[in-house]
Amino acid sequence: MPPCGAGRGTRSCRGDQMATRGRRGLTRVAGCGLLLAALAVGGCTSGGTDGGAATRKDDLVLGLEADIPGWDPGKILPGSVAWASSAVYDTIFNCDEFGNVSPNIAQSYQFTDGNTKLTLHLRPGMKFSDGTPVDGPAVKAALDYQVNAPGGKSFLPGVKVSSPDASTVVMTTPKPKSYLTTVMCLGAGAIASPKYLASGKLDQAPVGSGPYLYDRAASTPGSVYVLTKNPANWDAARYPYKKITLKVLTDRTARVNALKTGQISGAITDASALGQLKTSGLTALVQHGQWAGLLIEDRKGKVVPALGDVRVRRAINMVFDKNAIAQKLYQGQAEPTAQIFRKNSPAWIPGFQDPYPYNVAAARKLMADAGYAKGFSVQIPYIAGFGLDAAMPIVIQGLKELGINAKQVTLSGSNALLDTLSGKYPIIFWPLGNHGDSRLTIDGAIIPTAVWNTEKITDPTIDRLWSTVLSGQGKEAATAQQELNRHVIDQAWFAPWVYMNSFFGYDPKAVRLEKSTDLNALAPKLSDFR
Repeated sequence: MPPCGAGRGTRSCRGDQMATRGRRGLTRVAGCGLLLAALAVGGCTSGGTDGGAATRKDDLVLGLEADIPGWDPGKILPGSVAWASSAVYDTIFNCDEFGNVSPNIAQSYQFTDGNTKLTLHLRPGMKFSDGTPVDGPAVKAALDYQVNAPGGKSFLPGVKVSSPDASTVVMTTPKPKSYLTTVMCLGAGAIASPKYLASGKLDQAPVGSGPYLYDRAASTPGSVYVLTKNPANWDAARYPYKKITLKVLTDRTARVNALKTGQISGAITDASALGQLKTSGLTALVQHGQWAGLLIEDRKGKVVPALGDVRVRRAINMVFDKNAIAQKLYQGQAEPTAQIFRKNSPAWIPGFQDPYPYNVAAARKLMADAGYAKGFSVQIPYIAGFGLDAAMPIVIQGLKELGINAKQVTLSGSNALLDTLSGKYPIIFWPLGNHGDSRLTIDGAIIPTAVWNTEKITDPTIDRLWSTVLSGQGKEAATAQQELNRHVIDQAWFAPWVYMNSFFGYDPKAVRLEKSTDLNALAPKLSDFR
C-alpha cells in the first residue's frame, strides 16, 4: 500500500490507509519564538538494542536533563523535555522518525489548491480531560493559539484556520507548504482545551486529550512530574504504563548514577558513560540526528568580504581532518560527512563523495587564487553549556592554517542564543539537528527565512528548488531536495565535520526499546517504551 499523499493532484489520507503507530529560561525571554525554532533545528535515524523480555512495570521512571518549560502548548521544546507535553496533549497527527504521518486527532486529510489548503477530518467522540469535545471549533481555537504563540510564528507564519463544521478544520497557507502535516506532529500541532487556553493559567494544570493526565498533587515542579494513564484517550493501548514519573536530573553524572542504581529506567547520556552502562547491565540506544561543523553565514561577504568568494568557503572545508575529529574529539562515536542532511532522509544523497577532502596545501592554493593568501580576521561566537568547549580550539587552529585569525567571542545570559542568531557573526560552530523530514532542515537552516540562515541570504537556485519541493510531490519533490543539497555543498554554505552519535541509556530489564521514532531524534517518544 503506498504511503498517504504519494499520489499526484489532490493529496489525501484516510484513517484506514494510515498505519496507526505507534534551557529553561530561554523560552521565557523576548524573542522566544526564534529560540524555540533554533533549538528545534539544533537538536537522530535511530538504531537500538532489543531489550528482549523486559519486565512490564506499572510505573515508567525517566530522567530529564533539564526542567520542562512549563505546560504552555505554545512553548513546547523538542527532546526529553517534550515527554511531559506529549503525555497530556494530542497533536493533529503522529509522525515516525522520517515524518511519515499517521492519524491522531485528525483521522484523514486532503492537500488541495497547490498545497496551500490542508483540510483535516477530525476523529469523532474525542474529549479533553475537562469533558469538552475535541471538535472543529475547539481545534480551530487551539490552532489559532499556536499560530500566534512563539513557536507558531516560526513554524506557522501566515497560516489561517477555519472550521466549516464540527468535524472539519481547514488550514490555509500564503505559499505552498507540503510539510505542514509534519509540522502538525510537532509542538505547533499540540491541541489544548480552549477553556484552558482562555484561563491564563497555563503553567498549573494542563488540559488536553493526551494519553496521560498530570497529577499535580503528586508532582513537585522543577523536580518531579507524575503522569497517570488517561483511559479515555483514543490510542491508550499504545501506552502500556499506568504511570510515568519524570525526574529532573540536570547533572549527567547524577543521571548515570540514577540509572545504575535503578532509580530511573532511562535518560539521555553521552559516550563517556557507555562503559559504565555496560558494566552495570544497562545499554544505550544510539541516535544519529545531529551534525557538527561550521555554518558559513556570511556567504555574500557582507561582514567579511572574503567569505563571499566560494573558493574561500571551499578552502575552509578542506582544513579539517574529519576522520581524526571523529576518532579523537568524538571518541569514535561519529561519522565524517560532507552533507548536513540525515541519512536516508529525502535530501540525503547515498554514496556521495566528499568534494572537499582534507588537504591543507590545496586549501591554501584556493585562498591564494581568491586573493586571500594572508587570510583575514573573523569573530566566532561561543556559548558555554552547548557542547562547544572541546571543538572551539579545533575550529580556531584549523582556520589558522589558512591565515584566518578567528577570535572566540564568549556570549552569556538569556540573550546569548539570540545574539548568536543576530547575523553579526560571519561563521558559527554549532551541533545542528538534521530532521528525518529533510524539509524541516531546509526550513530551519537554508531558506531566507531560516533561523540558522542568520543573514537571510537569498539564492535563486535555492528559491527555485524549494518551490518545487513545496508544490511538487513524490519523486519530483525528492529529486529537488537532493539537487538543493548538491547546490549547498557546491557553494560551500557549510563546512560539516561529522554526523554525531547521541545516546539514550536505559535498563533493558525494565523497558523494551527497539528504536526511537522521534522526528528530531533527540530522545525516544513515550510510545516507544514497551
